[in-house]
Amino acid sequence: MRKLDVVGCDGTVTNTGRKNNVIHRIENQVGRPLQWSICILHFNELPFRHIFQHIDGQTVGPISFSGPIEQQLTCYEKLPVVDYEPIDCSIRDIDRNLLSKEQQYLLDISNAITLGHCPEDLANREPSPLFHSRWLTAVNRVLKFLIRSIWKLKRNSWLHLKIMHACVVCRKKEQIFY
Repeated sequence: MRKLDVVGCDGTVTNTGRKNNVIHRIENQVGRPLQWSICILHFNELPFRHIFQHIDGQTVGPISFSGPIEQQLTCYEKLPVVDYEPIDCSIRDIDRNLLSKEQQYLLDISNAITLGHCPEDLANREPSPLFHSRWLTAVNRVLKFLIRSIWKLKRNSWLHLKIMHACVVCRKKEQIFY
């Protein structure tokens, strides 16, 4: 423990919170402050989680929600893939090998949304199972639902979707921007 200089973890409250967090306990054990190396990917998921829970209600378990949207996210496979109006957004070139399976799926479905149609291989590919500890799985399922739903996405509708580095920004409760 004397050679320990850096501690790494995700940014959950258990690890980094104000009271009795894991990092603080480790620092007390070694008797000195440590360099924190916190993964910020967790913070990318939190805004989506809070917006989704505001709209659909709280979670009722590790893999289910309490509201009506949840039902759509679990049975969308029965819906056909539809063509939709493309949504213009800028997606950077990213080395796919650096991405997890869920991140690759997000990249692919985001690109499909910018095209206005979903390639058959992507239409047949399912996102990972829904887990609340990984909100990216919920984001992927929402996007998959959109391309399988009967909604015709219009640029001037009240729901404006813009994929920007997988972050969700809520400017007003009535307007949700991806």
